[in-house]
Amino acid sequence: MTYLIALVVSVGSIAAGAVLAARGRRVDVTEWAVGGRRFGSYLFWFVLAGETFTTFALLGASQTVYADGAPGYYVLGTVVLTSAIGYWVVPRIWRAGNRHGLLTEGDYFTSRFDAPWLGAVLALFGIVGLLLYSEVQLTGLALILRTLFGDGMSNTWYVIVAGAAVDAFVLAGGMRSVAFGSVVKDLLLLVVLLVIAVTAANAAHVDGWGGIFDAVARKHPSAATLPGLAGGTSTNTWWWMSFLLLTPIGAFVLPHSFQVSYTAKDIGTIRRNQIVQPLYSLFYILIIVIALAALLAQPGLKGAAANGSLLLFVRDHSPGWLVGLLAGAGILVALVPTGVLLLTCGSLFTRNVYPLLRKEPGDREQLRVSRIAVVVLAVLAVAVTATQNSALVNVMVNVYNAIGQLAPALFLSLLWRRITALGALCGVIVGTAGIVLPPLNAALLSLCPPGTVIGLPALVVNTVVTVLVSLVTRAPGPAAIAVGLPPETADTATPKPVSEPG
Repeated sequence: MTYLIALVVSVGSIAAGAVLAARGRRVDVTEWAVGGRRFGSYLFWFVLAGETFTTFALLGASQTVYADGAPGYYVLGTVVLTSAIGYWVVPRIWRAGNRHGLLTEGDYFTSRFDAPWLGAVLALFGIVGLLLYSEVQLTGLALILRTLFGDGMSNTWYVIVAGAAVDAFVLAGGMRSVAFGSVVKDLLLLVVLLVIAVTAANAAHVDGWGGIFDAVARKHPSAATLPGLAGGTSTNTWWWMSFLLLTPIGAFVLPHSFQVSYTAKDIGTIRRNQIVQPLYSLFYILIIVIALAALLAQPGLKGAAANGSLLLFVRDHSPGWLVGLLAGAGILVALVPTGVLLLTCGSLFTRNVYPLLRKEPGDREQLRVSRIAVVVLAVLAVAVTATQNSALVNVMVNVYNAIGQLAPALFLSLLWRRITALGALCGVIVGTAGIVLPPLNAALLSLCPPGTVIGLPALVVNTVVTVLVSLVTRAPGPAAIAVGLPPETADTATPKPVSEPG
């Protein structure tokens, strides 16, 4: 029964999403990559939220709370801060895409700096970052499959199966297929988490949610304060604050966030969603309650094993039908965001890298190359995931450390007319070097309080270098500057609403 429910939920949703995505529509590059730029408030809500409620939200957040306690509470602030920044930046991203026919983040950088080479370089940088991000999703999906079907197959085979499932999901209908899967995923997961959270206290042998927190306070008194259960600087106050700040800064330079932004039909749709998106942070309360109940009922899971703490708790203390529903919803939680990641990687390659190899490919050729790229990049993502065994939160910190180095290039391009392509590139190179080169890494961290996430001081150096190099190099022309700073909005914070043409 458990297996049947999980398969019906996941496979049925994939099939339904594919049918609905393809029905009555001619699939071209714009339809494939950004859903034809026609998503209204409800569909855009679920696609945007789909990038919030990922495998990391379900398993990574619960693993952090289970292993460390209070440090995991940072997730309650990420959605709120991200939405505050998104209210300002996403309409500007959408406006640039709508007016100039952009489909990817690489398209934006190419047009804003009049530099196809910069778009290609940053597209490759984004692809690497998204492949690292896909490790979180595929690891979670493999965990769900292994918990559901047992240890009959090795983890590598589960990751391969997960990658094949994502490929099938994306190839079926592109972004629109992902959107319909998001609707089922979020509604189902909310109901399942509510049921699990309501029954969690009984499974932990305490009375109510208050009893869960009281029992944790007695048995693990350090769980409620920073640095939490593990102690040390790796989860102290400075880690907590620096990662909480880095997350919303990096959220909208993740290339798939760009692509999701382009799916909205108008700016009003975007702003309404940014206002209500913080409601999703309430879901994390359910995950925190379940994670603490798991700590009481099944203590002792360490390291990467704690990634599956929520799944093990539900498997061992819930009826089969509920386990099946969680497994089905969990599969979708992994498939939907990973589908967006691979779709974005394929689009970045086709739109920004492939034209350097073959000039002006046609629409049909772009679509074909995008689909091939999705398959190839899925293989790479599977290879990366199969060779790693890290705690999900550590992978996520590494993703934001790296991809966050695109933030100065984006935000300054929306604020400062003088920023140049060379300045943006030098900033990214220096910031990334500060993360990956041990001597620079150590030098930056020596200037910061212990526990600071390296991505934040690297971002400061990145910004300084971007500004200095831009001041001594030639700025792009007026037409390029207008992509990020249109004349009518260059001196005002409230842009005029723009409707989709046609």
